[in-house]
Amino acid sequence: MIIGDDRQIVIPELTRFRKGSSRLTGLRCIHTHIKDEAMTQDDINDLLLLRLDVMVVVNVLPDGSAGKITLAHISAETKGKRYLVHGPDSLEKIETLYSGLISQIETELERKATPTAVKGKQKVMLIHVSSARQEEMQSSLDELEELARTAGMYVADSITQKRPRPDPKYLIGKGKLKDFMIQALSHDIDLLIFDTELTPAQIKSIADFADINVIDRTQLILGIFEKRANSRDGKVRVKLAQMKYLLPRLSAKESALSRIRGGIGLRGPGETTAQVQKRMLETKITKLEKELIEFEKQREVKRRARIRSGVKIISIIGYTNAGKSTLLNRLTGSSLFVEDLLFATLDPAARKLRLPGGTNVVASDTVGLIRNMPESVAGAFRATFEELEESDLLINLIDLSDHSFEKHIKTTEKTLEELGLNKIRRLTVFNKTEKLEKENTENICERHDAIAISAKEGKGIGKLLMRAEEMLGEG
Repeated sequence: MIIGDDRQIVIPELTRFRKGSSRLTGLRCIHTHIKDEAMTQDDINDLLLLRLDVMVVVNVLPDGSAGKITLAHISAETKGKRYLVHGPDSLEKIETLYSGLISQIETELERKATPTAVKGKQKVMLIHVSSARQEEMQSSLDELEELARTAGMYVADSITQKRPRPDPKYLIGKGKLKDFMIQALSHDIDLLIFDTELTPAQIKSIADFADINVIDRTQLILGIFEKRANSRDGKVRVKLAQMKYLLPRLSAKESALSRIRGGIGLRGPGETTAQVQKRMLETKITKLEKELIEFEKQREVKRRARIRSGVKIISIIGYTNAGKSTLLNRLTGSSLFVEDLLFATLDPAARKLRLPGGTNVVASDTVGLIRNMPESVAGAFRATFEELEESDLLINLIDLSDHSFEKHIKTTEKTLEELGLNKIRRLTVFNKTEKLEKENTENICERHDAIAISAKEGKGIGKLLMRAEEMLGEG
């Protein structure tokens, strides 16, 4: 029993009672309204956020006796209203309604629970907030969904909100955040993923408010990179990016901090002060940066040896999941790991290639590009992109089956310009053409002066090699 006053009652923390997508908490909230009020929005929010069996309001009459009763409960419907309200009515009618109600709700929730195929995966909700056009917002969300799929997550819901400016504290505003929380809990969401990089203050505010783990786009990408890095060089770069991301966020509250440090190797929250943690992190960052310098020296020695040998270099660049590793396998007979996921391979590879005219070259692929690459990630991998300076020809590989392929072209061109690589000869190649009509492919290739191939099926590879040899000869 909780005693309140004429304005409010304060419900204690009830996380330990929460059951899951097909169960309610087993708790009922029965409280009085002494001013003949209807059930309030706050009552409904508590019902949904706390996943209560029922929320009951008893109206108290002026003489102190009980009047009509109103009952609300969670609805099992996945669309439309997420709750139903009954009354005001007499106690007898409400009691009749309540009999067997909870078991009926849980049976329906069980029937509409998460499919077996996605059980065991984190259920996530994606949130995009910006002032962009709806088409651009959806395109960005689609990419975020692919990132989540790559990370082994199940996307249960996604939301966009158009705002002229982000809220400095909550990004989306406290009221809208509460609405999103209710929606997330109705889907039994494990994790909220924001399609932007949250500031340290926003992480703290959202973590203080929310009872669901929260990460941003950068954390998601860093998590994928951590899984995909196999070489010592790649692992050091990812760990360095993670630490640089974490450093300014050490002031976030401990519960938020514990959510953003997975895989970094620091001790758990509460064991040291934020100041000591910061010094430890800075020391580790310095050590990793020195280790990267050694890796870069080793690569420089190999690069100079290639230059002295006179062997020309063809580098395959492009958006992530365009098929760079598949193409390198097809060209050189290699067996690099290939999968239909973003950033399926993270460690660049170089292989010998013999062109049709007998010329021997080195063919290499690079880390995949992505729009709005987080600065912490871009900084860590900048050196691997700068190696492209030694390339004699860049093959810009584009997934033609992706409806955003023209935006992917712009992303690649922007990156090359930022790195000062836009003066290197470049051959545009459209991949995955087996998924499109031949006539459409030919029209697009003519417009972009590109070559069409299917790295998967081996179509167009001969034409690609001949054109590459011609361009190298022109240089």
